[in-house]
Amino acid sequence: MKTIEVLCNELITGATNALFEKNESNSEGAMRLLTGSSVNLNGEIIEQQLSEIIIKEGKDIQRFLLKEGDVVLLAKGNSIKAGYVTKAIAELNVIASANFILLRPNNNELLGEVLVAYFNSPVGQSQLGTISTGAIITNISLSSIKKLVIELPELNKQNEIAELFHASNQAYQSTLNLAEQQKKVSTAYITQLIKGAK
Repeated sequence: MKTIEVLCNELITGATNALFEKNESNSEGAMRLLTGSSVNLNGEIIEQQLSEIIIKEGKDIQRFLLKEGDVVLLAKGNSIKAGYVTKAIAELNVIASANFILLRPNNNELLGEVLVAYFNSPVGQSQLGTISTGAIITNISLSSIKKLVIELPELNKQNEIAELFHASNQAYQSTLNLAEQQKKVSTAYITQLIKGAK
């Protein structure tokens, strides 16, 4: 059993609003902002939910840029959840908002997918609940996360968990896509039957 601080190379809170502004003019060079609605309950970051922003002149945001393998923990809000940063998301130049804690796991000891799966599991949610403050809007401090102790399986088991994490999310998304397609076909057929009833 080790603390999160020992298992991660870097732990920081996300960028404050003082570093960026919304991209309302659709200017080139815009970046993306990770907000609470950008992370689903499966630990995926949804590209379509990322907001476009412009970094304010003279501000350095390099440390807030998401990298492949990072874990983002929504630490302020109605529901605490974690997301995994894939290569595709990292390539979009995304920074995490101040509502997130950014964790960069040491991949020799901890895989990001395992940490996300743990945080989003009933056991992980319970443990996060013990360190959160606030009755309605929960808040988890960076210092509390650093001290959090978790038990880890060996790396070969973690690799299995990581594969299962991605396979499960892919199967879930495929099932949703199939259901949406079937709904469209059914709706079109019903519409056709109604029009033919004249």
